[in-house]
Amino acid sequence: MPHAVSVSESTGLNPPTLTPAESPVRAEVIVPRHLHRSFTYLVPARWQARIRVGSQVRIPFGPSTLHGVVVSLSSERSERGEPVREPADHTNRRLREIVSLLDETADGAVSPQFLQLTRLVAERYLAPWGQCIRLVLPAPSPAKRSLRYTLTESGRKTEGQSRRLSPTAREILRRLAEAPNGLTLASLRRTIQGPATQTLSNLTRRGWVRATAREPGDRAGRPIRIGPPTTHGAGPARSLPLTGHHLESAAVPPRLPLWWERLRASLDTSRHAAFLLQAVPASRSAVLFRAAEETLARHRTVLILVPEIARATAIAARAETRWGGRVHLLHSGLPRAARADIWRRIHAESAGIVVGTRSAVFAPLDSLGLIWVEDEEDPSLKEEEEPRYHAREVAWMRARQHDAVLLLGSAHPSLETRSAMEPLNLDVWGETAASPAIQTVDLRRLPQGTLLSEPLIAGITAALEARTGAVLFLNRKGFAPALLCRDCGISPRCRQCSVALTFYRRAAHLACHYCGASFPLPDTCSACGGARIEPVGFGTERVEEEIRRLFRHVRIGRLDRDIARTPAQAEAIRRLAAAGELDILIGTQMLFQGPPLPPAGFVGIPHADAGLHLPDFRSAERTYHALLDAVALARPGDAGGKVVIQTYLPTHHAIAAVVNGNADLFLDQEMAFRKALGYPPFAHLINLRVSGKNLGRVREAAQQWVVALRAAISHERAAEGLPTGSKNATDDIMILGPIPSPVAQLRGRHRWQLLVKSGNAQAVRQAVQASLEELEGARGRGGLKFDVDVDPVEMV
Repeated sequence: MPHAVSVSESTGLNPPTLTPAESPVRAEVIVPRHLHRSFTYLVPARWQARIRVGSQVRIPFGPSTLHGVVVSLSSERSERGEPVREPADHTNRRLREIVSLLDETADGAVSPQFLQLTRLVAERYLAPWGQCIRLVLPAPSPAKRSLRYTLTESGRKTEGQSRRLSPTAREILRRLAEAPNGLTLASLRRTIQGPATQTLSNLTRRGWVRATAREPGDRAGRPIRIGPPTTHGAGPARSLPLTGHHLESAAVPPRLPLWWERLRASLDTSRHAAFLLQAVPASRSAVLFRAAEETLARHRTVLILVPEIARATAIAARAETRWGGRVHLLHSGLPRAARADIWRRIHAESAGIVVGTRSAVFAPLDSLGLIWVEDEEDPSLKEEEEPRYHAREVAWMRARQHDAVLLLGSAHPSLETRSAMEPLNLDVWGETAASPAIQTVDLRRLPQGTLLSEPLIAGITAALEARTGAVLFLNRKGFAPALLCRDCGISPRCRQCSVALTFYRRAAHLACHYCGASFPLPDTCSACGGARIEPVGFGTERVEEEIRRLFRHVRIGRLDRDIARTPAQAEAIRRLAAAGELDILIGTQMLFQGPPLPPAGFVGIPHADAGLHLPDFRSAERTYHALLDAVALARPGDAGGKVVIQTYLPTHHAIAAVVNGNADLFLDQEMAFRKALGYPPFAHLINLRVSGKNLGRVREAAQQWVVALRAAISHERAAEGLPTGSKNATDDIMILGPIPSPVAQLRGRHRWQLLVKSGNAQAVRQAVQASLEELEGARGRGGLKFDVDVDPVEMV
């Protein structure tokens, strides 16, 4: 009898094998491409005894050869014992054979559990399975060799002939003469103007320059030392002191969570459970390390996920001081060859603890006992590109797979996580120190355009006199969000993106925060020719300018992406603040990232409600969280800490809850709003977007998607055979749109979107999947792109 083995049958500890009489002759292979189907290949006889579900193979794919993974095997043969030929839908074509089997390499086969995980991710996020397979494979080593250019003896003797050379050639020869070990093309291009590639080729033909190849991955064998954050978190171990990091704490937590014994029982019985700890970072750190010790004592492994590279590196460094070489750090900031090497070390079972960012959720750890997700509400945990998975949700999938414990930690958990957590598995630790004194300034009662009110200026002055430091938080970069023509009301906009350009006064230019394009300042309005062009609103650059005008002899620092473009630059600014070298620090949300700042005597928030006006149902929640983080930068009230919040909406529940220290005020009103309007956690959302160069075709495709969605919903209802008037799972599916996206044009591509809501996650995913297959299968798409974002985090 013919027999087949698929992924769904291979999720146990020992994957099934075929008997010698049933040697596999056909394999279903998925490839890392935007394709929703597998491809059938013949298995050569020499590999039939070794191939299995999860085997990595190389296969012919059109004119090229691709890396793929076997997801199903079949021993089906004809009555004569020959392999069954191509199915009827592939007439006139024979099956092609697998080129090579890669299981003998260091990577080995993909485990059944990982295959099942990738399929779950593909199904949940409506992504091609092949794209999800890429998540569990090691980073490929660079395919091309790096060329390094050096001077030959003849090249060193060209001084007399250099006058006849081009300026580019002379500069290349000069640079190479100063570099005895040679330079790469990339290094030369950084400082040389002109056709560097062509000039190097000419110099090489003349025998003056020699090109030598450096093999790819020549650094892969070197172990990556874990240390505190430097440029990319992979610098020399302990090159910076760890004291004061946001997860630095005493070895023993102030108390154990209420659910601690249930956690230990889950570890003892290998039973999955999920817990949530709402506490300050130091307390979370102590619980994390205590839980890790309990897990390692039971000979199981630990996975720690952190939103940012710098924080992941610091946590890994602390863990290394306790557990040594059992700790591995894995994140996208590492060189590709080094990342692949660490992946293979983990795969070889040399790790007890893995610390990493979002992508580390797919680290090849066996015997998982504990997964910790730090700052579970952070948007950085959601992948922006296909497949658009959320690391917190994938961590939940892995915890269920391994019967492991999932621990979620945050100072202010998301509403979705609060709702999903069992009440007995949630513990909220209140602050032990007194909150700072908070004063609200109603900007409606002040002259229009007021930047810094008298109470805010007085607070800064008092902090400077007491030498306790002041921090100003404004989550908006630049001098002003836009320029405005006072004659016609038009703002200069990006030519590639439909957004207003941010004004930078110091650099004297306009910039797009989406595509990075920069433009000179206009003398007149491009719409009406008027000359009255003025900045509207304000950002961190304008606040800094005003502070420098008011306080001329103080030390001022600014922490935003315009000033701190690299982790090292951000770290340098934080170190100045920690050393007391800054009197006033102005910053965006970067103030809350990385090691904590020393508590300040005064915190000012010039525009508290700036984020409330974004077209995003989470805007109030994010404003509330940001204000809580800003208030936490101040000293306790009994130590003289004070906060001034300037706002046009002092009665808004996100602001009033912070001012009054009443979390229930925010939670109750926000949950009521979400329930009334059908937003998470009371409904599931899928954001659908069509983009392309031609606006008319994009709009038409978005309208066709609505038609396809309604047809898919009707088909699901008909398939259930329900009589007219009866209810089923598709009844509450709501389609909003299509409309232009909030950013209707991005990098030259027009964008339209739909939002699909439903209380039934499975029903809405099935309808969207069916409509997507219909649209992508249609001919003549001509440059249109269809994007699906399940459980979107960003709505703009």
